[in-house]
Amino acid sequence: MASPTINLRDLVVLIADSNSYLSMIAHSILRGFGTNKVIEVRDSMSVIQALSGQKIDILLVDSRLPPHGGLWITKAIRRKVDNENRMLPILIMSTDTRESTIRQARDAGANMVLAKPMSPASLYDRLAWIALTPRQFVDAPTYFGPDRRFKIEGYPGGVGRRKGDHEIAVAEESGPALAQNDIDNLFSAARMGKD
Repeated sequence: MASPTINLRDLVVLIADSNSYLSMIAHSILRGFGTNKVIEVRDSMSVIQALSGQKIDILLVDSRLPPHGGLWITKAIRRKVDNENRMLPILIMSTDTRESTIRQARDAGANMVLAKPMSPASLYDRLAWIALTPRQFVDAPTYFGPDRRFKIEGYPGGVGRRKGDHEIAVAEESGPALAQNDIDNLFSAARMGKD
């Protein structure tokens, strides 16, 4: 089964990177995907000008964009209540992909982090993820941005903190528990592709 494709042809993509070579690579990759409207800027003030001058559909911003950085830009976009670009998909590009860096980008309101130098596959995967599995935006006193939870594996104590979170009911035991050998055999069969 083929994976779904996304159409980038009529989208306006803003690339904000002070490194003209890496910006050119991102631009070329996007052109290869069919994007015909790509704007490149080299500093954070140019990002603000580009966003106020026209409609931008996607922002790719370097985490170290001078003089303020990509996280500052992301927060500035997300926190301004009357900003028409407040829900703009933002991908932070970074050479530093440690968990702490990703957490900072997430907490600033970025949709995704993209490792630099980027590959066509990684950029396409992130864009497809944003397009095909959009996350709700959360508006809280200290955060505005896409829901930071990618999946829900249960709430502490069975109750979530948000208005839309529902109590998760756990079914009662319905019979004797499986022995550890039986559990191991089930997982072994699943790993080997057997029913």
